[in-house]
Amino acid sequence: MYHINEDQRSIHSKNMLYRALADKLREKDLSSITIKEVVSDAQMGRSTFYRNFHSLESVLLWKCDAAFDELYHYILRSFSPALVASKFPFALPFFRYWQADSEIIELLMQVNRVDIIISSFDNALKKLIKTFNPGMMDQSPHFEYFLAFRSGAMIRILFQWLNRSKDLSPEELCQLIEAQAEGIVRNAPLTSNDAF
Repeated sequence: MYHINEDQRSIHSKNMLYRALADKLREKDLSSITIKEVVSDAQMGRSTFYRNFHSLESVLLWKCDAAFDELYHYILRSFSPALVASKFPFALPFFRYWQADSEIIELLMQVNRVDIIISSFDNALKKLIKTFNPGMMDQSPHFEYFLAFRSGAMIRILFQWLNRSKDLSPEELCQLIEAQAEGIVRNAPLTSNDAF
């Protein structure tokens, strides 16, 4: 876990520690990196590390939570009537955001900590639903299934897209998602036009 402290000095320290850890992860596995190495590379003391984090994994958790919080605000700023009309209104800003900076997602995939991504995404998705449809969580007895379906699909598509070096634009990817959803609804098999 990490300590929630939002003063500018603390945020700066957290970012410096994250940057040092991210750089180390380009050289070696997470299990072989020590806190001592990270604080040394960040040019900070161990007390600064422990004032903000409990472990190296908590640095990654903090950065992922921060990225999904930024994504939440990005979606709020991007929202328009045209997006509301689409079947997946959050998809386009979702992929546009990660197109610009997917480093934390790629690092978490690299260290096999997709559980952190899923948890952060679920929290952001719940915030979005509370913002745009506040009664949905209370009114639907099957809300958790809805959340699992939407978040699972989006995260797996994100992983595939990153594994393919973002080979499609966010717009193309959203068109593909909508076409796939249409195929599922119609119960139609994929055609060569729907191929990935």
